Amino acid sequence: MIKKVTILIFVFTVFFTEDATAQFIFPDEISRAHPRLISSGVNRDAILKAIDTSQAIKTSFEAIKNDVSKYINQFKTDKDWLSSRLQMYWKSHATNVFVNGEFYAYASGKAPVPTVRFTGQRDYVTDYKTPKIEDVKPYFEDNRGLFLQNKNTDKWEWVSPEKTGRVIENTNENIMKIARNAALVYFVEGDEAYAKLAQHVFDVYMQGLYYRNEPVDLKQGNIQNVIGITSFQVIKENIVDELAETYDFLYDYIQQNHNDRNDIYTTSLKKLAEIIIKNGVPDNNWNLHQANKVIEIALVLNNDEDYKDGKGCQYYLNRVFNESEARQWSVNDVLNYGYDQNNGVWNESAGYALSVAEGFTHLAGVIEEALGVDIMPNMPVIPKAVKVMPQYLYPNKSIVAFGDSHYGELKSQPFLDVISNAQKFNKKTEEATFTSMLFMLKDKQELLTKKAPKNAFNAFVYNTNVTLNKTIEAADLTDYATASFYAPNVSWLAMRNGMDKHNGLMISQAASLGNHAHSNGIAMELYGKGYILAPEGGRGSSYFRDDYRQYYSQFPAHNTVSVNGKSQYNKMRSYYAFEVKAMYPASERKSGYYPNINFSDLYFNEPSTNADQNRVMSIVRTGETSGYYIDIFRSKTKAGTAKYHDYFYHNLGQELDFSTINNQTIAFKSSSKLNSKSGNIKAYDFLFDETSTRIKSPFKAIYNLSINNENIQMNMWMNADENRELFKVKSPHSEAFRKILPEDIEKAPMLTTVVRQYGEAWNNPFVAVYEPSTNKEPATIKTVETFKIDSKLSFVGVKIESKTNRVDYVFSSTSPEVCQHQSIDFTGTFGVLTQEGNATTLFIGAGKKISFNGYTIDVLGKKSSSATLVTGEQFKLTCNDAILLTVPDTFKKGAMVLNIGFKQLNGSRKTIDGKKVVQFKVPPTNYQNISIKLKE
Repeated sequence: MIKKVTILIFVFTVFFTEDATAQFIFPDEISRAHPRLISSGVNRDAILKAIDTSQAIKTSFEAIKNDVSKYINQFKTDKDWLSSRLQMYWKSHATNVFVNGEFYAYASGKAPVPTVRFTGQRDYVTDYKTPKIEDVKPYFEDNRGLFLQNKNTDKWEWVSPEKTGRVIENTNENIMKIARNAALVYFVEGDEAYAKLAQHVFDVYMQGLYYRNEPVDLKQGNIQNVIGITSFQVIKENIVDELAETYDFLYDYIQQNHNDRNDIYTTSLKKLAEIIIKNGVPDNNWNLHQANKVIEIALVLNNDEDYKDGKGCQYYLNRVFNESEARQWSVNDVLNYGYDQNNGVWNESAGYALSVAEGFTHLAGVIEEALGVDIMPNMPVIPKAVKVMPQYLYPNKSIVAFGDSHYGELKSQPFLDVISNAQKFNKKTEEATFTSMLFMLKDKQELLTKKAPKNAFNAFVYNTNVTLNKTIEAADLTDYATASFYAPNVSWLAMRNGMDKHNGLMISQAASLGNHAHSNGIAMELYGKGYILAPEGGRGSSYFRDDYRQYYSQFPAHNTVSVNGKSQYNKMRSYYAFEVKAMYPASERKSGYYPNINFSDLYFNEPSTNADQNRVMSIVRTGETSGYYIDIFRSKTKAGTAKYHDYFYHNLGQELDFSTINNQTIAFKSSSKLNSKSGNIKAYDFLFDETSTRIKSPFKAIYNLSINNENIQMNMWMNADENRELFKVKSPHSEAFRKILPEDIEKAPMLTTVVRQYGEAWNNPFVAVYEPSTNKEPATIKTVETFKIDSKLSFVGVKIESKTNRVDYVFSSTSPEVCQHQSIDFTGTFGVLTQEGNATTLFIGAGKKISFNGYTIDVLGKKSSSATLVTGEQFKLTCNDAILLTVPDTFKKGAMVLNIGFKQLNGSRKTIDGKKVVQFKVPPTNYQNISIKLKE
């Protein structure tokens, strides 16, 4: 009989220990009846009523039932038909499993019953299909291995387990899903035929698990630290879902009809929990996935006092939430470690970071649905983690893809989870905030249109429907996706200029810090005309395959610079960040800055060659629909012994054409230098169709992309150097795109330019200008040329002349010395002077001074800063720190003032170098109109 308990109303409370870590206190008695993994507001009567009154729910439930019913009929005539298809040690009854690192080796020992078979290999990629259940042979265990269908030939063949990926565990999970669904139908309708099938399959598997031991790695390597009892990775013990749910739905039936088996079932569930806690990785996304699996097991267990070992629901919840162990940290410890508490960024690559935030909002939802309590206040960084998500977006609302990430839209679920939490616990402000964000990211009308979920029954049972407040207005995307964003805990920086899908411009730059990072130096992605034109390469086919290990995770797969063909360091878990020397505007600044220029100055020490690398990048907006990118990349070894530096640039497209600045076609010859035989790392071997030419002059390149009835170009210009060789090659396709673009474009080789600088590339850096355009909106740049100054310092000057009567002079230096060109003086790291019509703009991205034709911005104090002055019909000004502003004195006699907002600053008339000027000391000020005139 089921133990009767008093229904208790309880809440989670928290207290803070001396180290300020929040502790979750659980009730002495969990009184909710099973099943607990469905919503606490749903019971059998409510489900039956919903089925009776909602056609969508009825249809969804009947679909689940119909999928199971054929096995019910089969069970009546052949009890073991389905259970015999489980992947077990049917003959050997093995208890001990041995692996050779990432591959199955053998099994030994003898249990009284068949035991659960261990999977074949860690890699999920295999040449063999997971068979349909009807194609699985009963009681299958054969020394020849598995009999599977080859994906490439469709032939059935014998194959050793270590070549079968996760086929074994996938087969077991597919069978257990049938048992879970049968148990669900029993819970709803009470038909014991479904319970009998579910309990029988569950019993065979759980007995087989009961006698199985933790696998042993013969190599005694790291696999031993992450292995599960049925899978090579504890986070891939996906069958926990089906096992916990089957037990939960069958709980009453088991207690009444198979109580003698209950100890075996709960012991097996706890064995899973113990190994998941014991193994794994404590300080990244693994911790979350492990926690979610243990929580599922915990919630289907009874109170601690019901077990001889004292390990029940409260015990495992406490271990997950409050106890930090070697390979499983407490929820709060991992949140405090993994998240930047200031901005909500998780310390892994973009895709993983976003999925972790969703994982934690899901975790909070599981607890609130199972136990009716709110744990979100105990995880204050999680709402921040959801709120920061738009910072990952390009103007087309695709996320960035540094490291092991891929492009795609932000998911709605984390926002819905937080909105649901706010609604359930009456948090009006939070509901409004996240609803407005969701309306900002997705079409409001589409979200509000009542659509039947894919599975209306599950949506009802698990309470996943969220009714959005239609009176809430959509937020402004620029409030959440700012012009600059820097995440130090993953060494990632994004710069945006406009969020219009077609006309927005954006740079994403990343080094190698945190988990799922690549060996890529200072890598970058470029956006233009609605597409990520210069993408990241993505992950490759599998973490365990050569394409990932040797190419996709390495320098040549990225838009970066490799030194001596040797640049290579730790991937996956990496510790190599860039230093942000300067950026404009400041990270997360929403207003008050000059809007037409973004700028970053990054330094990186490439560890394998001990090289200094400096990448200065900028977005220059030239019109509502036009703008360009500047890329200045300096690289040198500290020892000064570099043989060459390779600048890699990859772009989407079908055609790549090179020409001189005079539009003469550049001829290439077949070559063979970009390979490991020439002393480079193996990643170079993945480049193909290699041609090259020695080139001393500047060149232009046009990458042509025809897509969705559009013709898009990326127009590239690069400076000259007498020690250069230009390579035109192809690279493997970017695996970061997954069914976003037409398949023929996604799978096409990347058009790739490699520029090799022989000798150092610091005083003679790579200087590139990129302008996206279309046939309807042609490129606006007319000419690009460099200029030099009489100095030995590493200076870059670029004159960019547009077709629209605009000229930009770009200054970049690594020295504090004054840089003079024509009548322009500049002191600093990066500056731009723009002449357009009657207007002149003086921009300091990072520096001390810029002057032209009597106008001067002089930053006061010792440190470098940023400031902008726009002259012409309307003067505008901004400065981050106090400046001395000098203007030509063309005014009548009298006291001079500068009007800025509601302030009036007195001027000082002087004669400097024989020229009359007026000077004003200007405090830090936001970008705004100013006027200079006689004091009234």
